[in-house]
Amino acid sequence: MKQYKSFLLLLAALLLFSCGKTILPSDDEHKEEEQHSPQPNGDSQVYTVSEFLKGDFGNNGVWVHGYIVGACKRNIKQAEWEPPFTYDSAILLADDPEESDPENVISIQMVNKQMKEDIALAANPQNYGRHIAFFGIKQKYLGIPGMKKHILASEWLNE
Repeated sequence: MKQYKSFLLLLAALLLFSCGKTILPSDDEHKEEEQHSPQPNGDSQVYTVSEFLKGDFGNNGVWVHGYIVGACKRNIKQAEWEPPFTYDSAILLADDPEESDPENVISIQMVNKQMKEDIALAANPQNYGRHIAFFGIKQKYLGIPGMKKHILASEWLNE
């Protein structure tokens, strides 16, 4: 009987202490996070819009520069090419400040309130035609190549 009680006590202890699960971060989790966050491609090259359109950069973050030529939301078919601008979801960049052909532009999502307040054409019509660069991952956005979500930096360039 004493062995039976000892066995039950041991079994109860095993069940009690085996229910909790401690999860420690592993190297695999960090590798997965790294695969989803933009990484500089190492050469720090700043691409033109036409180079960006043709390039395959994988999940590497790249710099692209161009002129703000329009605003857009939902789809490139809804692009606004001339003032007054009403959309603050995205801007359109091109190599030529007078471009209006959807084949020659890229879309840049205004990913946060700060970008909408400082860059988007709805709040800043004076930014129309200004030269700017963005660092992020190339993705399809608004039905055309561009950058969305993973935009880590922007910088106004001297006109």
